[in-house]
Amino acid sequence: MSTEDTNGDGVSEETAAAQLIEDDQGLALVAEDGATVRAAVEHLSAPRRGRDLLGRAVKGALKGTPATAGSAPQIVDATAGLGADSFHLAAMGLSVLMVERVPDIAALLADALARASSGAYGEDARRAVANLSLRDGDASAILVELAAAGRNPAVVYLDPMYPGTKKSALPGKGMALFRALVGADDDAAQLLEVARRVASRRVVVKRPLKAPYLGGQGPTGSLKGSTTRYDLYAPLVAQPDTQVVTPEAGE
Repeated sequence: MSTEDTNGDGVSEETAAAQLIEDDQGLALVAEDGATVRAAVEHLSAPRRGRDLLGRAVKGALKGTPATAGSAPQIVDATAGLGADSFHLAAMGLSVLMVERVPDIAALLADALARASSGAYGEDARRAVANLSLRDGDASAILVELAAAGRNPAVVYLDPMYPGTKKSALPGKGMALFRALVGADDDAAQLLEVARRVASRRVVVKRPLKAPYLGGQGPTGSLKGSTTRYDLYAPLVAQPDTQVVTPEAGE
């Protein structure tokens, strides 16, 4: 089977034409070239071990903001992807609203949450999934909706796609398929602006260690690992008589 780049983005047409397939492990996206993408359910059973910069970045902003039924989510993961970071935070006991705009990726997440709730991944995962909720759609619009309802999250987390980024949880073909589905996240800088006007405590942006700041916006601080950096942004205080608005399509 040819792996020639036929659509101009480094991904074959066979890879881009993926189908949702259900097997004994759950829902998966499988392309004709064998590339397979699944939700990162392994992170539901227990938080990742080792140096947890994401946990530090998020938990430092959450003091005094306990989650209660019907309250605002502690965290909005506005670029949920395959759920690894959201699942990790949920396994730590934190309340997370996942937002994913790619319908097929959102379907993988919804299936993983349903299976975890049924106990398919074990008792630890069943407990963790109680901390998670999912919405599919445009993250900027959903953040604005939360703010309008007075349900501003304490933290908004962004992990936009970055050219050359490699997700260790995915093999090469899986990463290529994921990129083909998600795209380049060209509106990530605009999403950061909206997030800073909605979050009540902090916005956290995950970046490759040597990548430029998202949208050229300098953070108030950063937590740095060997390959990854978490940039920390203070909320932007809205001026009186102004509203948070999302950018119009095409702007």
